[in-house]
Amino acid sequence: MEPHQGQIVPWWQFLCSTPSGPAERQSLRPAVMGTLRWLLWAGLGYLGCFCLPRVQAQFPRACMTVDALRSKRCCPALGTEPGNICGSLQGRGWCQGVQADTRPWSGPYTLRNVDDREQWPLRFFNQSCQCAGNFAGYNCGDCKFGWTGPECNMEKPATVRKDVHSLTPEERDQFFNALDRAKTTIHPDYVIATQHWTSLLGPTGEEPQIANCSIYNYFVWLHYYSVRDTLLGPGHPFTGIDFSHQGPAFVTWHRYHLLLLERDLQRLIGNNSFALPYWNFATGRNECDICTDQLFGAPRPDDLGLISLNSRFSQWQIVCNSLDDYNHLVTLCNGSDEGPLRRRPPGSSSKQLPTAEDVRRCLSLQEFDSPPFFRNSSFSFRNALEGFDKPSGALNSPMLSLHNLVHSFLNGTSALPHAAANDPIFVVLHSFTDAIFDEWMKRFNPPDSAWPEQLAPIGHNRLYNMVPFFPPVTNNELFQTAEQLGYTYAIDLPGSLEETQARAVMVGTTIGGTLIALAILVLLLVLFQHRRQRRGFEPLMNVSFSPKKYMEEA
Repeated sequence: MEPHQGQIVPWWQFLCSTPSGPAERQSLRPAVMGTLRWLLWAGLGYLGCFCLPRVQAQFPRACMTVDALRSKRCCPALGTEPGNICGSLQGRGWCQGVQADTRPWSGPYTLRNVDDREQWPLRFFNQSCQCAGNFAGYNCGDCKFGWTGPECNMEKPATVRKDVHSLTPEERDQFFNALDRAKTTIHPDYVIATQHWTSLLGPTGEEPQIANCSIYNYFVWLHYYSVRDTLLGPGHPFTGIDFSHQGPAFVTWHRYHLLLLERDLQRLIGNNSFALPYWNFATGRNECDICTDQLFGAPRPDDLGLISLNSRFSQWQIVCNSLDDYNHLVTLCNGSDEGPLRRRPPGSSSKQLPTAEDVRRCLSLQEFDSPPFFRNSSFSFRNALEGFDKPSGALNSPMLSLHNLVHSFLNGTSALPHAAANDPIFVVLHSFTDAIFDEWMKRFNPPDSAWPEQLAPIGHNRLYNMVPFFPPVTNNELFQTAEQLGYTYAIDLPGSLEETQARAVMVGTTIGGTLIALAILVLLLVLFQHRRQRRGFEPLMNVSFSPKKYMEEA
Protein backbone atom coordinates (compact mmCIF):
# COMPACT_ATOMS: atom_id res chain seq x y z
CA MET A 1 0.00 0.00 0.00
CA GLU A 2 2.88 2.43 0.66
CA PRO A 3 3.71 3.22 -2.99
CA HIS A 4 0.19 4.58 -3.39
CA GLN A 5 0.36 6.81 -0.34
CA GLY A 6 3.01 9.11 -1.77
CA GLN A 7 5.90 7.68 0.23
CA ILE A 8 7.65 5.71 -2.49
CA VAL A 9 6.93 6.16 -6.18
CA PRO A 10 7.72 3.12 -8.35
CA TRP A 11 9.59 3.73 -11.56
CA TRP A 12 6.66 2.63 -13.67
CA GLN A 13 4.50 5.50 -12.42
CA PHE A 14 6.80 7.86 -14.26
CA LEU A 15 6.21 5.88 -17.42
CA CYS A 16 2.45 6.05 -16.85
CA SER A 17 2.53 9.86 -16.61
CA THR A 18 3.03 12.20 -19.55
CA PRO A 19 4.60 15.69 -19.74
CA SER A 20 1.91 18.24 -18.94
CA GLY A 21 3.06 21.29 -20.91
CA PRO A 22 3.62 21.79 -24.66
CA ALA A 23 7.18 22.95 -24.10
CA GLU A 24 8.00 19.84 -22.16
CA ARG A 25 6.52 17.60 -24.83
CA GLN A 26 8.38 19.37 -27.62
CA SER A 27 11.66 19.21 -25.73
CA LEU A 28 11.62 15.42 -25.73
CA ARG A 29 13.50 14.20 -28.70
CA PRO A 30 11.75 11.51 -30.80
CA ALA A 31 14.41 8.94 -29.96
CA VAL A 32 13.83 9.46 -26.26
CA MET A 33 10.08 9.24 -26.73
CA GLY A 34 10.51 6.05 -28.71
CA THR A 35 12.67 4.55 -26.00
CA LEU A 36 10.17 5.47 -23.30
CA ARG A 37 7.35 4.03 -25.37
CA TRP A 38 9.26 0.79 -25.87
CA LEU A 39 10.03 0.57 -22.15
CA LEU A 40 6.40 1.16 -21.30
CA TRP A 41 5.03 -1.61 -23.45
CA ALA A 42 7.83 -3.99 -22.58
CA GLY A 43 7.11 -3.34 -18.93
CA LEU A 44 3.42 -4.13 -19.32
CA GLY A 45 4.25 -7.78 -19.72
CA TYR A 46 5.76 -7.86 -16.26
CA LEU A 47 3.28 -5.82 -14.28
CA GLY A 48 0.11 -7.02 -12.68
CA CYS A 49 -2.08 -3.95 -12.16
CA PHE A 50 -0.54 -0.53 -12.34
CA CYS A 51 -0.68 3.27 -12.47
CA LEU A 52 -3.80 4.22 -10.52
CA PRO A 53 -5.15 3.15 -7.12
CA ARG A 54 -8.71 2.46 -5.91
CA VAL A 55 -9.89 -0.28 -8.27
CA GLN A 56 -13.69 -0.12 -8.42
CA ALA A 57 -15.00 -1.77 -11.59
CA GLN A 58 -14.00 -3.40 -14.85
CA PHE A 59 -15.10 -2.82 -18.42
CA PRO A 60 -13.94 -3.22 -22.02
CA ARG A 61 -11.07 -0.89 -22.80
CA ALA A 62 -13.00 0.34 -25.85
CA CYS A 63 -15.78 1.72 -23.63
CA MET A 64 -13.63 3.64 -21.15
CA THR A 65 -13.73 6.90 -23.10
CA VAL A 66 -15.11 10.26 -22.02
CA ASP A 67 -18.02 10.05 -24.47
CA ALA A 68 -18.97 6.48 -23.52
CA LEU A 69 -18.83 7.17 -19.79
CA ARG A 70 -20.83 10.37 -20.04
CA SER A 71 -23.52 8.75 -22.17
CA LYS A 72 -23.37 5.50 -20.16
CA ARG A 73 -23.31 3.77 -23.52
CA CYS A 74 -20.97 0.83 -24.19
CA CYS A 75 -21.65 -0.08 -27.82
CA PRO A 76 -18.26 -0.09 -29.57
CA ALA A 77 -17.75 -0.66 -33.26
CA LEU A 78 -16.57 -4.03 -34.49
CA GLY A 79 -13.46 -3.66 -36.62
CA THR A 80 -12.21 -0.44 -38.16
CA GLU A 81 -15.50 0.82 -39.61
CA PRO A 82 -16.90 3.42 -37.14
CA GLY A 83 -20.46 2.76 -38.24
CA ASN A 84 -20.26 -0.96 -37.56
CA ILE A 85 -21.72 -0.58 -34.07
CA CYS A 86 -21.94 -3.97 -32.36
CA GLY A 87 -21.26 -5.61 -35.73
CA SER A 88 -24.61 -4.32 -37.00
CA LEU A 89 -23.39 -4.13 -40.61
CA GLN A 90 -22.94 -7.92 -40.56
CA GLY A 91 -26.16 -8.50 -38.62
CA ARG A 92 -24.25 -9.60 -35.56
CA GLY A 93 -25.93 -7.27 -33.06
CA TRP A 94 -27.26 -3.86 -32.13
CA CYS A 95 -27.10 -1.35 -29.30
CA GLN A 96 -29.93 -1.43 -26.79
CA GLY A 97 -30.83 -0.68 -23.19
CA VAL A 98 -29.41 -2.95 -20.49
CA GLN A 99 -31.93 -5.15 -18.74
CA ALA A 100 -31.31 -5.25 -14.99
CA ASP A 101 -33.27 -7.33 -12.50
CA THR A 102 -35.54 -5.22 -10.29
CA ARG A 103 -37.23 -8.03 -8.37
CA PRO A 104 -36.94 -7.91 -4.58
CA TRP A 105 -34.10 -9.68 -2.84
CA SER A 106 -33.78 -11.07 0.67
CA GLY A 107 -30.86 -11.75 2.97
CA PRO A 108 -28.80 -9.48 5.21
CA TYR A 109 -28.24 -6.67 2.70
CA THR A 110 -31.12 -4.31 3.44
CA LEU A 111 -29.63 -1.07 2.09
CA ARG A 112 -30.84 0.59 -1.11
CA ASN A 113 -29.03 2.80 -3.65
CA VAL A 114 -25.79 2.64 -1.69
CA ASP A 115 -23.71 -0.02 -3.41
CA ASP A 116 -22.87 0.49 -7.10
CA ARG A 117 -23.35 -3.25 -7.69
CA GLU A 118 -27.11 -2.93 -7.14
CA GLN A 119 -28.94 -3.55 -10.43
CA TRP A 120 -25.60 -4.20 -12.10
CA PRO A 121 -24.27 -2.53 -14.27
CA LEU A 122 -26.64 0.47 -14.45
CA ARG A 123 -24.44 2.72 -12.30
CA PHE A 124 -21.86 2.59 -15.09
CA PHE A 125 -23.63 1.75 -18.37
CA ASN A 126 -27.30 1.54 -19.30
CA GLN A 127 -26.74 0.62 -22.96
CA SER A 128 -24.69 -2.26 -24.36
CA CYS A 129 -24.48 -4.52 -27.39
CA GLN A 130 -27.26 -7.08 -27.75
CA CYS A 131 -25.87 -9.86 -29.93
CA ALA A 132 -27.95 -11.94 -32.33
CA GLY A 133 -27.94 -15.72 -32.58
CA ASN A 134 -24.72 -17.28 -31.33
CA PHE A 135 -22.71 -14.06 -31.50
CA ALA A 136 -21.35 -12.74 -28.22
CA GLY A 137 -18.90 -10.30 -26.65
CA TYR A 138 -18.87 -6.60 -25.80
CA ASN A 139 -18.87 -5.74 -29.54
CA CYS A 140 -20.49 -8.99 -30.78
CA GLY A 141 -17.13 -10.02 -32.20
CA ASP A 142 -17.03 -13.36 -30.33
CA CYS A 143 -19.12 -16.51 -30.38
CA LYS A 144 -21.10 -17.89 -27.49
CA PHE A 145 -19.37 -20.63 -25.54
CA GLY A 146 -19.67 -23.86 -27.51
CA TRP A 147 -19.84 -22.24 -30.96
CA THR A 148 -17.26 -21.27 -33.55
CA GLY A 149 -16.82 -20.21 -37.18
CA PRO A 150 -17.05 -16.82 -38.94
CA GLU A 151 -20.83 -16.83 -38.47
CA CYS A 152 -20.73 -18.62 -35.09
CA ASN A 153 -22.97 -21.33 -36.54
CA MET A 154 -20.65 -24.30 -36.11
CA GLU A 155 -20.67 -26.32 -32.94
CA LYS A 156 -17.21 -26.25 -31.44
CA PRO A 157 -15.78 -29.66 -30.47
CA ALA A 158 -16.19 -29.86 -26.72
CA THR A 159 -13.07 -29.23 -24.70
CA VAL A 160 -12.45 -32.00 -22.19
CA ARG A 161 -11.44 -31.14 -18.65
CA LYS A 162 -9.30 -33.89 -17.15
CA ASP A 163 -8.03 -34.81 -13.72
CA VAL A 164 -4.82 -32.86 -13.14
CA HIS A 165 -3.16 -36.14 -12.12
CA SER A 166 -3.98 -37.72 -15.48
CA LEU A 167 -2.48 -34.98 -17.67
CA THR A 168 0.37 -36.01 -19.92
CA PRO A 169 3.71 -34.27 -19.26
CA GLU A 170 3.05 -32.07 -22.29
CA GLU A 171 -0.46 -31.15 -21.11
CA ARG A 172 0.81 -30.45 -17.61
CA ASP A 173 3.56 -28.15 -18.90
CA GLN A 174 1.09 -26.35 -21.15
CA PHE A 175 -1.30 -25.70 -18.25
CA PHE A 176 1.29 -24.39 -15.81
CA ASN A 177 3.11 -22.37 -18.47
CA ALA A 178 -0.21 -20.79 -19.45
CA LEU A 179 -0.91 -19.80 -15.83
CA ASP A 180 2.55 -18.31 -15.51
CA ARG A 181 2.18 -16.29 -18.70
CA ALA A 182 -1.27 -15.11 -17.63
CA LYS A 183 0.22 -13.80 -14.40
CA THR A 184 2.52 -11.44 -16.30
CA THR A 185 0.54 -10.62 -19.47
CA ILE A 186 -1.74 -7.57 -19.63
CA HIS A 187 -5.35 -8.44 -20.43
CA PRO A 188 -5.87 -7.56 -24.12
CA ASP A 189 -9.50 -6.40 -23.86
CA TYR A 190 -10.38 -5.33 -20.34
CA VAL A 191 -9.27 -2.60 -17.97
CA ILE A 192 -10.25 -1.78 -14.42
CA ALA A 193 -11.69 1.56 -13.35
CA THR A 194 -9.83 3.12 -10.45
CA GLN A 195 -12.48 5.40 -8.99
CA HIS A 196 -16.07 5.22 -7.83
CA TRP A 197 -18.61 5.49 -10.65
CA THR A 198 -19.28 9.14 -9.78
CA SER A 199 -15.59 9.98 -10.25
CA LEU A 200 -14.68 7.89 -13.27
CA LEU A 201 -13.92 10.94 -15.39
CA GLY A 202 -11.41 12.31 -12.90
CA PRO A 203 -11.16 15.78 -11.36
CA THR A 204 -11.37 17.61 -14.69
CA GLY A 205 -14.14 15.49 -16.16
CA GLU A 206 -11.90 14.64 -19.10
CA GLU A 207 -9.60 11.94 -17.70
CA PRO A 208 -11.05 8.42 -17.50
CA GLN A 209 -9.58 6.79 -14.41
CA ILE A 210 -8.53 3.39 -15.76
CA ALA A 211 -5.66 0.94 -15.39
CA ASN A 212 -4.45 -2.24 -17.03
CA CYS A 213 -4.24 -5.57 -15.22
CA SER A 214 -2.67 -8.93 -16.01
CA ILE A 215 -4.95 -11.74 -17.17
CA TYR A 216 -4.57 -13.76 -13.98
CA ASN A 217 -4.71 -10.78 -11.58
CA TYR A 218 -7.86 -9.70 -13.42
CA PHE A 219 -9.27 -13.18 -12.66
CA VAL A 220 -8.36 -12.65 -8.97
CA TRP A 221 -9.81 -9.15 -8.94
CA LEU A 222 -13.16 -10.29 -10.36
CA HIS A 223 -13.57 -12.67 -7.43
CA TYR A 224 -12.48 -10.02 -4.92
CA TYR A 225 -14.92 -7.46 -6.32
CA SER A 226 -17.85 -9.88 -6.07
CA VAL A 227 -17.29 -10.42 -2.32
CA ARG A 228 -15.97 -7.05 -1.16
CA ASP A 229 -17.81 -5.11 1.52
CA THR A 230 -20.00 -2.08 0.93
CA LEU A 231 -18.03 0.99 2.03
CA LEU A 232 -20.05 3.38 4.19
CA GLY A 233 -17.24 5.38 5.80
CA PRO A 234 -13.80 5.00 7.40
CA GLY A 235 -13.75 1.70 9.25
CA HIS A 236 -17.51 1.23 8.83
CA PRO A 237 -18.10 -1.30 6.04
CA PHE A 238 -21.34 -3.18 5.53
CA THR A 239 -20.21 -6.81 5.41
CA GLY A 240 -23.48 -8.64 4.79
CA ILE A 241 -23.17 -8.75 1.01
CA ASP A 242 -21.73 -11.35 -1.37
CA PHE A 243 -22.59 -11.71 -5.05
CA SER A 244 -20.83 -15.06 -5.66
CA HIS A 245 -21.32 -17.07 -2.45
CA GLN A 246 -23.99 -17.97 0.09
CA GLY A 247 -26.74 -18.26 -2.48
CA PRO A 248 -27.84 -19.95 -5.72
CA ALA A 249 -25.39 -17.92 -7.85
CA PHE A 250 -22.45 -19.73 -6.24
CA VAL A 251 -22.50 -22.40 -8.96
CA THR A 252 -23.18 -20.20 -12.01
CA TRP A 253 -20.89 -17.34 -10.98
CA HIS A 254 -17.86 -19.59 -10.54
CA ARG A 255 -18.73 -21.52 -13.72
CA TYR A 256 -18.64 -18.32 -15.78
CA HIS A 257 -15.52 -17.16 -13.95
CA LEU A 258 -13.69 -20.32 -15.06
CA LEU A 259 -15.03 -20.11 -18.61
CA LEU A 260 -13.63 -16.59 -18.99
CA LEU A 261 -10.19 -17.69 -17.75
CA GLU A 262 -10.24 -20.78 -19.95
CA ARG A 263 -11.01 -18.69 -23.05
CA ASP A 264 -8.34 -16.11 -22.14
CA LEU A 265 -5.76 -18.89 -21.76
CA GLN A 266 -6.82 -20.51 -25.04
CA ARG A 267 -6.18 -17.23 -26.84
CA LEU A 268 -2.99 -16.56 -24.93
CA ILE A 269 -1.37 -19.86 -26.00
CA GLY A 270 -3.17 -20.18 -29.37
CA ASN A 271 -4.89 -23.48 -28.60
CA ASN A 272 -8.71 -23.54 -28.81
CA SER A 273 -8.87 -27.09 -27.45
CA PHE A 274 -7.04 -26.20 -24.24
CA ALA A 275 -9.08 -27.11 -21.16
CA LEU A 276 -8.67 -26.35 -17.48
CA PRO A 277 -8.01 -29.51 -15.45
CA TYR A 278 -9.73 -30.38 -12.19
CA TRP A 279 -8.58 -31.72 -8.84
CA ASN A 280 -10.67 -34.53 -7.37
CA PHE A 281 -10.33 -33.41 -3.78
CA ALA A 282 -12.75 -36.06 -2.47
CA THR A 283 -9.95 -38.30 -1.21
CA GLY A 284 -10.70 -38.28 2.52
CA ARG A 285 -6.99 -37.83 3.16
CA ASN A 286 -5.22 -35.48 5.55
CA GLU A 287 -2.67 -34.43 2.92
CA CYS A 288 -2.75 -32.31 -0.22
CA ASP A 289 -1.79 -34.61 -3.09
CA ILE A 290 -1.34 -31.73 -5.55
CA CYS A 291 0.92 -29.70 -3.24
CA THR A 292 4.09 -30.96 -4.91
CA ASP A 293 6.76 -29.14 -6.87
CA GLN A 294 5.65 -30.99 -10.01
CA LEU A 295 2.19 -29.46 -9.63
CA PHE A 296 1.24 -26.51 -7.41
CA GLY A 297 4.25 -26.37 -5.12
CA ALA A 298 5.33 -28.21 -1.97
CA PRO A 299 5.68 -26.46 1.40
CA ARG A 300 8.95 -24.62 1.88
CA PRO A 301 11.08 -26.56 4.42
CA ASP A 302 12.19 -23.52 6.42
CA ASP A 303 8.70 -21.95 6.44
CA LEU A 304 5.85 -24.40 5.90
CA GLY A 305 3.43 -21.56 5.15
CA LEU A 306 5.32 -20.57 1.99
CA ILE A 307 5.76 -22.35 -1.34
CA SER A 308 8.93 -24.31 -2.09
CA LEU A 309 11.57 -22.36 -3.98
CA ASN A 310 11.62 -25.24 -6.48
CA SER A 311 8.13 -24.24 -7.61
CA ARG A 312 7.34 -21.39 -9.98
CA PHE A 313 4.53 -20.37 -7.64
CA SER A 314 7.02 -19.35 -4.95
CA GLN A 315 7.58 -16.26 -7.11
CA TRP A 316 3.90 -15.34 -7.33
CA GLN A 317 2.78 -12.20 -5.50
CA ILE A 318 -0.82 -11.93 -4.34
CA VAL A 319 -3.21 -9.00 -4.82
CA CYS A 320 -6.47 -7.88 -3.18
CA ASN A 321 -5.58 -9.38 0.19
CA SER A 322 -5.78 -6.41 2.60
CA LEU A 323 -9.53 -6.20 3.08
CA ASP A 324 -9.35 -4.57 6.51
CA ASP A 325 -7.04 -1.86 5.18
CA TYR A 326 -9.37 -1.13 2.25
CA ASN A 327 -12.32 -0.81 4.63
CA HIS A 328 -10.42 1.41 7.06
CA LEU A 329 -9.21 3.72 4.28
CA VAL A 330 -12.52 3.58 2.40
CA THR A 331 -10.68 2.39 -0.66
CA LEU A 332 -10.48 -0.80 -2.68
CA CYS A 333 -7.96 -3.27 -3.94
CA ASN A 334 -5.53 -1.33 -6.13
CA GLY A 335 -3.91 -4.36 -7.71
CA SER A 336 -0.49 -3.81 -6.16
CA ASP A 337 1.57 -6.74 -4.90
CA GLU A 338 0.88 -7.56 -1.26
CA GLY A 339 3.30 -10.35 -0.48
CA PRO A 340 3.92 -13.99 -1.39
CA LEU A 341 1.34 -16.70 -1.86
CA ARG A 342 0.77 -18.61 1.38
CA ARG A 343 -0.57 -22.13 1.88
CA ARG A 344 -0.35 -24.47 4.85
CA PRO A 345 -2.34 -27.72 4.66
CA PRO A 346 -2.64 -29.48 8.03
CA GLY A 347 -0.28 -32.34 7.13
CA SER A 348 -0.45 -35.06 9.74
CA SER A 349 -3.34 -33.59 11.75
CA SER A 350 -6.77 -35.17 11.99
CA LYS A 351 -8.32 -32.64 9.60
CA GLN A 352 -9.33 -34.43 6.42
CA LEU A 353 -10.52 -33.58 2.94
CA PRO A 354 -14.05 -34.54 1.82
CA THR A 355 -14.75 -38.13 0.81
CA ALA A 356 -16.37 -39.80 -2.19
CA GLU A 357 -19.29 -40.61 0.10
CA ASP A 358 -19.73 -36.87 0.74
CA VAL A 359 -20.00 -36.31 -3.02
CA ARG A 360 -22.44 -39.21 -3.37
CA ARG A 361 -24.69 -37.86 -0.64
CA CYS A 362 -24.58 -34.35 -2.10
CA LEU A 363 -25.59 -35.67 -5.52
CA SER A 364 -28.56 -37.46 -3.96
CA LEU A 365 -30.22 -34.14 -3.03
CA GLN A 366 -32.93 -33.54 -5.61
CA GLU A 367 -33.77 -29.90 -4.76
CA PHE A 368 -31.43 -27.35 -6.29
CA ASP A 369 -31.95 -24.82 -3.50
CA SER A 370 -34.46 -24.09 -0.77
CA PRO A 371 -35.68 -21.00 1.09
CA PRO A 372 -34.22 -18.73 2.31
CA PHE A 373 -31.67 -19.50 -0.47
CA PHE A 374 -28.85 -18.58 1.87
CA ARG A 375 -26.17 -20.32 3.91
CA ASN A 376 -28.84 -21.67 6.27
CA SER A 377 -30.83 -23.49 3.56
CA SER A 378 -31.38 -27.18 4.33
CA PHE A 379 -31.69 -30.14 1.94
CA SER A 380 -30.30 -27.85 -0.76
CA PHE A 381 -27.90 -29.30 -3.31
CA ARG A 382 -26.28 -25.88 -3.79
CA ASN A 383 -25.78 -25.26 -0.09
CA ALA A 384 -24.40 -28.77 0.47
CA LEU A 385 -21.98 -28.39 -2.46
CA GLU A 386 -20.87 -24.96 -1.31
CA GLY A 387 -20.22 -26.51 2.07
CA PHE A 388 -22.50 -24.83 4.60
CA ASP A 389 -24.63 -27.97 4.97
CA LYS A 390 -23.77 -31.54 5.70
CA PRO A 391 -23.47 -33.41 2.39
CA SER A 392 -26.72 -35.18 3.32
CA GLY A 393 -28.52 -31.81 3.36
CA ALA A 394 -29.24 -31.60 7.09
CA LEU A 395 -28.34 -28.12 8.27
CA ASN A 396 -25.49 -27.80 10.73
CA SER A 397 -24.36 -24.17 11.06
CA PRO A 398 -20.74 -24.72 12.17
CA MET A 399 -20.33 -27.45 9.56
CA LEU A 400 -17.71 -27.14 6.81
CA SER A 401 -17.97 -29.60 3.97
CA LEU A 402 -17.02 -30.08 0.31
CA HIS A 403 -16.02 -26.72 -1.28
CA ASN A 404 -15.73 -24.75 1.98
CA LEU A 405 -13.84 -27.53 3.70
CA VAL A 406 -11.21 -27.66 0.95
CA HIS A 407 -10.56 -23.91 1.12
CA SER A 408 -10.21 -24.20 4.89
CA PHE A 409 -7.98 -27.27 4.54
CA LEU A 410 -5.53 -25.45 2.25
CA ASN A 411 -5.29 -22.62 4.76
CA GLY A 412 -3.35 -19.41 4.09
CA THR A 413 -4.43 -17.35 1.08
CA SER A 414 -7.05 -19.92 0.02
CA ALA A 415 -8.97 -19.56 3.28
CA LEU A 416 -9.87 -15.90 2.60
CA PRO A 417 -12.77 -15.44 0.14
CA HIS A 418 -11.54 -12.06 -1.13
CA ALA A 419 -8.01 -13.40 -1.80
CA ALA A 420 -8.57 -17.11 -2.48
CA ALA A 421 -8.29 -16.87 -6.28
CA ASN A 422 -4.62 -15.83 -5.90
CA ASP A 423 -3.76 -19.48 -5.25
CA PRO A 424 -3.80 -21.31 -8.62
CA ILE A 425 -5.26 -24.33 -6.80
CA PHE A 426 -8.46 -22.25 -6.85
CA VAL A 427 -8.78 -23.09 -10.57
CA VAL A 428 -8.70 -26.87 -10.23
CA LEU A 429 -10.69 -26.84 -6.97
CA HIS A 430 -13.55 -24.96 -8.61
CA SER A 431 -13.30 -27.02 -11.77
CA PHE A 432 -14.09 -30.14 -9.71
CA THR A 433 -16.88 -28.29 -7.89
CA ASP A 434 -18.31 -27.40 -11.31
CA ALA A 435 -18.03 -31.06 -12.36
CA ILE A 436 -20.25 -32.04 -9.42
CA PHE A 437 -22.71 -29.30 -10.39
CA ASP A 438 -22.72 -30.55 -13.99
CA GLU A 439 -23.34 -34.13 -12.86
CA TRP A 440 -26.30 -32.95 -10.79
CA MET A 441 -27.70 -31.01 -13.77
CA LYS A 442 -27.48 -34.10 -15.99
CA ARG A 443 -29.11 -36.37 -13.41
CA PHE A 444 -32.05 -34.17 -12.50
CA ASN A 445 -32.50 -31.89 -15.55
CA PRO A 446 -34.10 -29.15 -13.45
CA PRO A 447 -36.57 -26.67 -14.95
CA ASP A 448 -35.81 -22.95 -14.89
CA SER A 449 -38.31 -22.64 -12.05
CA ALA A 450 -35.93 -24.58 -9.78
CA TRP A 451 -34.04 -21.29 -9.45
CA PRO A 452 -35.83 -18.55 -7.50
CA GLU A 453 -36.83 -15.50 -9.53
CA GLN A 454 -36.95 -13.33 -6.41
CA LEU A 455 -36.20 -13.21 -2.69
CA ALA A 456 -32.77 -14.77 -2.97
CA PRO A 457 -29.90 -12.66 -1.54
CA ILE A 458 -28.86 -9.69 -3.69
CA GLY A 459 -27.18 -10.90 -6.87
CA HIS A 460 -28.66 -14.38 -6.60
CA ASN A 461 -32.08 -14.03 -8.27
CA ARG A 462 -32.31 -16.05 -11.46
CA LEU A 463 -32.28 -13.04 -13.81
CA TYR A 464 -29.75 -10.90 -11.92
CA ASN A 465 -26.72 -9.85 -13.96
CA MET A 466 -23.71 -11.48 -12.34
CA VAL A 467 -21.33 -8.95 -10.74
CA PRO A 468 -18.96 -7.67 -12.09
CA PHE A 469 -19.09 -9.33 -15.50
CA PHE A 470 -19.59 -7.20 -18.62
CA PRO A 471 -21.34 -7.41 -21.02
CA PRO A 472 -24.19 -8.41 -18.68
CA VAL A 473 -24.88 -12.12 -18.24
CA THR A 474 -27.59 -13.53 -16.00
CA ASN A 475 -27.44 -16.51 -13.67
CA ASN A 476 -30.06 -18.21 -15.82
CA GLU A 477 -27.78 -18.27 -18.87
CA LEU A 478 -25.32 -20.54 -17.05
CA PHE A 479 -27.96 -22.81 -15.50
CA GLN A 480 -27.45 -25.59 -18.06
CA THR A 481 -25.17 -28.55 -18.63
CA ALA A 482 -21.49 -28.07 -19.39
CA GLU A 483 -21.93 -29.76 -22.77
CA GLN A 484 -24.35 -27.01 -23.82
CA LEU A 485 -21.56 -24.53 -23.05
CA GLY A 486 -18.94 -26.37 -25.10
CA TYR A 487 -17.03 -28.47 -22.57
CA THR A 488 -17.24 -31.78 -20.72
CA TYR A 489 -15.50 -33.61 -17.89
CA ALA A 490 -13.55 -36.85 -18.15
CA ILE A 491 -14.84 -38.04 -14.81
CA ASP A 492 -16.84 -40.82 -13.18
CA LEU A 493 -18.52 -39.46 -10.09
CA PRO A 494 -20.07 -41.79 -7.52
CA GLY A 495 -23.73 -42.68 -7.90
CA SER A 496 -26.39 -40.94 -5.89
CA LEU A 497 -27.38 -42.24 -2.47
CA GLU A 498 -30.74 -43.49 -3.79
CA GLU A 499 -29.01 -45.40 -6.59
CA THR A 500 -26.58 -46.94 -4.12
CA GLN A 501 -29.39 -47.86 -1.74
CA ALA A 502 -31.50 -49.27 -4.58
CA ARG A 503 -28.59 -51.44 -5.71
CA ALA A 504 -28.02 -52.53 -2.12
CA VAL A 505 -31.72 -53.44 -1.77
CA MET A 506 -31.66 -55.33 -5.07
CA VAL A 507 -28.52 -57.23 -4.16
CA GLY A 508 -29.85 -57.88 -0.67
CA THR A 509 -33.17 -59.09 -2.04
CA THR A 510 -31.42 -61.41 -4.47
CA ILE A 511 -29.13 -62.84 -1.82
CA GLY A 512 -31.97 -63.08 0.69
CA GLY A 513 -34.23 -64.81 -1.81
CA THR A 514 -31.49 -67.27 -2.67
CA LEU A 515 -30.87 -68.05 0.99
CA ILE A 516 -34.58 -68.53 1.63
CA ALA A 517 -34.86 -70.82 -1.37
CA LEU A 518 -31.88 -72.85 -0.16
CA ALA A 519 -33.39 -73.08 3.31
CA ILE A 520 -36.70 -74.31 1.91
CA LEU A 521 -34.89 -76.83 -0.28
CA VAL A 522 -32.88 -78.11 2.68
CA LEU A 523 -36.06 -78.36 4.76
CA LEU A 524 -37.82 -80.31 2.00
CA LEU A 525 -34.87 -82.66 1.68
CA VAL A 526 -34.86 -83.26 5.42
CA LEU A 527 -38.61 -83.93 5.45
CA PHE A 528 -38.32 -86.21 2.44
CA GLN A 529 -35.51 -88.16 4.01
CA HIS A 530 -37.44 -88.38 7.26
CA ARG A 531 -40.51 -89.81 5.45
CA ARG A 532 -38.38 -92.37 3.65
CA GLN A 533 -36.89 -93.48 6.93
CA ARG A 534 -40.35 -93.79 8.50
CA ARG A 535 -41.67 -95.75 5.51
CA GLY A 536 -38.74 -98.16 5.82
CA PHE A 537 -40.12 -99.39 9.20
CA GLU A 538 -43.78 -99.79 8.12
CA PRO A 539 -45.15 -103.43 7.94
CA LEU A 540 -45.66 -104.90 4.48
CA MET A 541 -49.39 -105.37 5.07
CA ASN A 542 -49.90 -101.61 4.95
CA VAL A 543 -48.60 -101.40 1.40
CA SER A 544 -51.38 -100.86 -1.16
CA PHE A 545 -51.20 -101.28 -4.91
CA SER A 546 -53.07 -99.27 -7.50
CA PRO A 547 -54.73 -101.15 -10.32
CA LYS A 548 -54.01 -98.23 -12.71
CA LYS A 549 -51.26 -98.50 -15.27
CA TYR A 550 -48.23 -96.11 -15.46
CA MET A 551 -49.66 -93.76 -18.09
CA GLU A 552 -53.16 -93.56 -16.69
CA GLU A 553 -54.44 -90.81 -14.38
CA ALA A 554 -54.07 -91.52 -10.71
